[in-house]
Formats: sequence, C-alpha cells, structure tokens
Amino acid sequence: MKKYIIISAFLVVLSFTSKAQIPNNGFENWTTVGGYQNPTSWNNCNSSSTNSFYPVTKSTDHYPTSIGSFSIRMENYTPLSNCSTYGFAQTSDNDNPCKPAFPITGHPNSLRGYYKCFPKNNDTIQIGLMLFKNGVWIAGAELLTTNTVSNWTPFNLPISSYTDADSATITFAAFFNDTTCGFPFGPFGNSVLYIDNVSFDNLITEVPEKNLDYNTLNIFPNPACEVLNVVFNENKIIDYRVKIYNIIGTLVKTETLKQNQSQINIEDLSNGTYLLEIESQFYIKKQKLIIQK
Repeated sequence: MKKYIIISAFLVVLSFTSKAQIPNNGFENWTTVGGYQNPTSWNNCNSSSTNSFYPVTKSTDHYPTSIGSFSIRMENYTPLSNCSTYGFAQTSDNDNPCKPAFPITGHPNSLRGYYKCFPKNNDTIQIGLMLFKNGVWIAGAELLTTNTVSNWTPFNLPISSYTDADSATITFAAFFNDTTCGFPFGPFGNSVLYIDNVSFDNLITEVPEKNLDYNTLNIFPNPACEVLNVVFNENKIIDYRVKIYNIIGTLVKTETLKQNQSQINIEDLSNGTYLLEIESQFYIKKQKLIIQK
C-alpha cells in the first residue's frame, strides 16, 4: 500500500518560504503610537505629522477579501511639502532607503501582490524592490504608473537577472522616488495608493483548502521518474490544475488537466523533493513529491 504524506512541517515550509520572507506582508500587524498607527516593520513619515493628517493608515478595504482584515493606504497631502505629507512606506530606514532591510533565502524571480491607486496632478505611483548581496545592490524590480486603477489588481514584477542575493528592501509610494534614493519627484497631488498581500513569486489567492480523503485522490508513482499520474475518483470533478514547486518555493511546472486526463510529463524536472499542489473547483491539496530517475 502506498503511503501519502500530507502537509508535514516540511511542506508548510515549502509552501510559504517565499511569502514569509517579506515582513508583515499582509499588513495585518499595526502598532499604536500616540494618535496614529504604524504598520509593523514598515517605515513612513507618520511620526513627522504635526496635524490630524497621517499619510499612512490602516484600511479595512483589503484583498483578497477572505485573507486578513486590513491593507495599507498611502496618501499625499500637497498643500505642504515635507516628509509628513509624503504617502509612502518602506522596509528600510527613512534616512537611507537604499540599504538592505530584511534577509531573504532562495532565488526570488518576481515581486507579486495587489494594488489600486488614484494618482492626481501627474503623480507617478511607484512599487519598488531592491535585492542586495553583502550590502551591494545587485538586482531589482519596479512598477511605475500614472494610470488610475480603481479596483484591486494583481501586480507581477519580474526581478532583473542576478546570481545570488541575501537581503532586500521594498518601497511603496503614491509618488515617484528617483534612483538617487530618497529624493522625491513629487508629490504633485493628493494621490492615493493601496497595497495588500505582497509575496515573492507566488500570488496569494483566496482559494480555500478543503479536505480531500485518500479515496478521492490517487497519485502515483511517488517517487516518480518520467510520468506522474494524478487521478480523481469523483465524477463531479471536471478539471483541475496541478502545480509543482521546488524546495525553495519557486513554481517550476503547472498544468490544467481534464477529467479524462491523468498524466503529467515530468522528464524536464531534476531529481529532488518538490511540493505538489492540486486544485479543483471543490478541493485543494498539497503533498510531497519525490522525483528520482
């Protein structure tokens, strides 16, 4: 009888490695400071405010709606021109935004998440990532837009080519910070930017995980060599998506199979341990997969 190891501690690490590296990535944690709140692990200029306006606030308008309760909202205030009116948040220090802020492992290939924005008076909205190795900036990714995005929209920013990185910093701004790091090009208007559920490589979705018993799903062989069979034993399942992640959480293969299909060619994958994720209209299940040739 085959053994199927379901959601061990190892699989949890595989599934969330790339997501968990970004501190407070869903903006659920906030610290109260006097009359305002700051998002934990994200620096901003709320402390410089001398009136009732705070450029960074906690919003209950969040996405996906089934994940968490809050997002981060950033707004400029243009009648004044100082830090207290700049709508931005970053993981690095305000005095030196171009330095490492948090450690990373593996090899992230993209920065993903959700945003919506309302630029005013020719402001440029910015989402930026910098990767470092031994304190040196070696790669990055950036989104710049002057367009209004009224509804929550996913972003996927490819990271420029690099060999290895050990740390990163992320900046969100309702205006544009130029490449000299810290000198704002704007703000020109009372622009607004919302961000939620940021991650490396894998977009965080709201698909609920439902129980799937052994009789419903049959996966074989495991260890596998050239072909993997994935068979559902329920007629109501019409099609399903199969994703395979490597040990550092990078998606290496995805296929959508119909009910009368069951085989996935894995000849292109190297020997090793992977996370197999199977998702249908009714189920989502994760399982360890070993490829051994």
